[in-house]
Parts: sequence; structure tokens; C-alpha cells
Amino acid sequence: MSSSLYNTTIPTFISGLKTLSHILKKGEEYATEKGIPLDDLLNARLHEDMKPLSFQIFITILLIEKTIARAQLVEPAAPAPEAKTYQELYTSIDNTLTEVQKITPAAFAGKEQTTFKAPLGDQELEFTPESYVLNFGLPNIYFHITTTYAILRAQGVPLGKLDFLKNFLA
Repeated sequence: MSSSLYNTTIPTFISGLKTLSHILKKGEEYATEKGIPLDDLLNARLHEDMKPLSFQIFITILLIEKTIARAQLVEPAAPAPEAKTYQELYTSIDNTLTEVQKITPAAFAGKEQTTFKAPLGDQELEFTPESYVLNFGLPNIYFHITTTYAILRAQGVPLGKLDFLKNFLA
């Protein structure tokens, strides 16, 4: 049994989590090599009014979990505490990756057009699993992965476009 929601989400989320882990590792290696305190990168921001690198990774994971839950028409679980260290971030990424890899197409089958309401800020909007994935989940997840990449790049981490894309192309 195939599901377009499964095909749209699960492989993409697996690739996104692997990308986060890869670029975070490159950031950690760079900081160690250059003698930069590790917390400096985790607390780095693109702009003072933006959230730091550690939050970008945390929210990506949270959005993946929420998007999967909403696409299955179940209430998302309460979020885990925000990871703030490299080890906590790697553990969070790895645990989420393990859970995402367990999901089968049957979890999404036949639900694409069922409507539900989800909070968005101070509003509650109506979605289908398909519209939630395509119009909210995926754009937000890509945004925060890209922001993670951009923060590290702005800090001098030698990342290239292939560092972002290679897991999506695998």
C-alpha cells in the first residue's frame, strides 16, 4: 500500500535529519579546529532578533514530529525539552530519525483529504493532512534546516551546497 503523504514526508524527513546531523558535526569540528568555544556556535544567530542555532535544530525536530502526527490525524505529543548541547542535539536527531524510520505507508493511507483544525499562532486553521504537509510542514522544516546551514556558514564553517543537498539526493 502506497501513500503520497508517506512518500512526500518520510524520505524527506529522514534526509533532513541526516543533513542536520552532518552540518552540525561539521560545525563542531570547525569550532574545535579553530579553538572556538563550542557554545559560541550553538548560540550563534543570523540576526539578534532571530533564534540561535540550537533552537533551529530543536524546532526542525519538533516540526517533523508535529507534521507526521498531523498527517496521521493524531494529536502531536508534548515536545521534549529543548536540546542545548551538541550531545543533546545529536541524541535528539538520532532518536527522531529512529522513530521516523519505523513509520510505514499504512499510517498515512486514505487520510490525505480529511479535514482537521490546527493552531497556528493565535488562530486555528483548517487543513487536510495533505495541505498541512505541503503548505505548512515542509516549508517550515526546509526553512529551519536552511537557517541552521546559514548560521553555521555565517560563522565561517566551510559548508557547501552539497553539504545541504547530499542526503536529499541519496
